[in-house]
Amino acid sequence: MNNTRHTVSVLTLGCRVNQYESDAFSAEMRSLGLDIVPFGEKCDIAIVNTCTVTAESDRKSRQMIRRASQNAKQVIVTGCYSQIEADEASGINGVVYVCGNSGKHTLAKTVRQIVDGEYSGEVNSVTPPTDPGSVKMTLSTPMRTRSYIKIEDGCENKCAYCIISKARGPVRSKAHDKVLFEAAELSGGEVGTREIILTGIETASYGMDFENRLPYGHSLADLINEVEKIETVERIGLGSLDPTVMSEYFVSAVADSKKLLPHFHLSIQSGCTRTLNRMRRKYNADMALAAAERMRTARPDVTFSADIIVGFPGETDEDFRETLEFCKKVRFLHLHIFPYSKRTGTEAAEMENQVPEEIKRERFNSLEAEGKQINAEIISQYIADHSESTKSPVHVLIEKNTGKDSSGHSEHFVEVKIKNCTAPVGSIVKAYLSGTDGKFCTGSMA
Repeated sequence: MNNTRHTVSVLTLGCRVNQYESDAFSAEMRSLGLDIVPFGEKCDIAIVNTCTVTAESDRKSRQMIRRASQNAKQVIVTGCYSQIEADEASGINGVVYVCGNSGKHTLAKTVRQIVDGEYSGEVNSVTPPTDPGSVKMTLSTPMRTRSYIKIEDGCENKCAYCIISKARGPVRSKAHDKVLFEAAELSGGEVGTREIILTGIETASYGMDFENRLPYGHSLADLINEVEKIETVERIGLGSLDPTVMSEYFVSAVADSKKLLPHFHLSIQSGCTRTLNRMRRKYNADMALAAAERMRTARPDVTFSADIIVGFPGETDEDFRETLEFCKKVRFLHLHIFPYSKRTGTEAAEMENQVPEEIKRERFNSLEAEGKQINAEIISQYIADHSESTKSPVHVLIEKNTGKDSSGHSEHFVEVKIKNCTAPVGSIVKAYLSGTDGKFCTGSMA
């Protein structure tokens, strides 16, 4: 290794898992003597960590790879797009190395070899996404106000609309003790993060691949309870969840948790059983509704958000109405609505009865309007429940400080702006709510 200082920029597209992995290999690159600079600045190497969840994600990935080459001497491509389209990524001007997802855990060392002129391998170095090394990546220094821990990689659901199982491979879970060590490291010390988010490609599948696993003992619920015992961890959140994770065992196991945030983002996709069957989801609408009600019974203050696809092939007006009614019953705080988009290489792209774009747009607008109405009602009640007169403050993780006001998310994942608050970013403060400005709930320090 020579003594020349080299600069690297990193752009992350897509999900929280990608963000975690970018943070992990960036931290390792720093430890190897590489300087990380903002993406878009002149640098020796630009790394683009790509996404492939939709055709639009592929297009944006290609666009950002080309943009990277304008400011970097060399470009490296990793992530899901390059895992699926390795040859295409390798052929883009300026790209010198492509490793997909399978090489992320060794990427920092490879970058060091490239800048030192010691790399002699192929440009296209993508291998099948089955390497257990992908869940051995760790992060010991907080990179943001809340820290993600990737506890699992891969997915075996094989949903009709999704290609991620091909890009990420089978479920591989991070060892129990490794997760606990990482959580302690990230939350410890003066700069430790207060909130830990356990996430994965299919978070609910954590532990299913462990050999000789007892029926219970190494599941997601058990992991949550072990992380809770770490004194320096103040809040525990979860990545997107399949609703079936909320079994009687899970709900019972976490019902009395003092640190698990009472907010869950559910990968519902539809509230219609017929549509869910065509999607190849492993639950029906009644099961999803029962799961939400089970959790709400145990934690009455719980809030939910959800992903919903409208206009899936074969979705009728009646099917859509069922999804609309489902959302009214669950009462989601936030809805992330996606008009169905064909993804080449998936079963759904070849299905008959593709829904016209204008109908998708109508359904999107209708569900969005209903979602906004439900959100407004929830927020109104939320403000009433946590006003100064109730003596029941919310607890806000400060994510931004203007020098006059501070803002962040409450434990229920409600955005809150606190007036005349100069609490430091990363701290958790109590606040009473008094109103809303349309985006934030507003209030004052308790």
